[in-house]
Amino acid sequence: MIDVVFLLIIFFIVSNKMIQQETSVELRLPTAKTGMLEDNLELAMRKEVINVRAEGELMLRAQPVTLEELREYFRTKREQGERDLQVVIGTNRDVPAKAIKPILLLCAESGIWNVSFKTIKE
Repeated sequence: MIDVVFLLIIFFIVSNKMIQQETSVELRLPTAKTGMLEDNLELAMRKEVINVRAEGELMLRAQPVTLEELREYFRTKREQGERDLQVVIGTNRDVPAKAIKPILLLCAESGIWNVSFKTIKE
């Protein structure tokens, strides 16, 4: 019983650290009137969050990446058996769509069709 409790504590510490990394990037998110709130922890663990800063810099897991590095990362994930990967794009309100288009094209090329955007409720 103690082993199970210990493993649960480790799981929650690790998952909390991952969530903190994703929210550490300062973004002024766009607003939305409609949308879905995702509460499923299993789905949250399988999604990759890509943040686009105002300067156009891409961030994956709080680390700057290029499109080529992102392409290689998705290819590696697919080779490891990740078939239902979800990508969430977070960006500032004033980032033009032309900065997001290459990410969407890369997701399509990689066979990732479950793409959504981080927003705040209006």
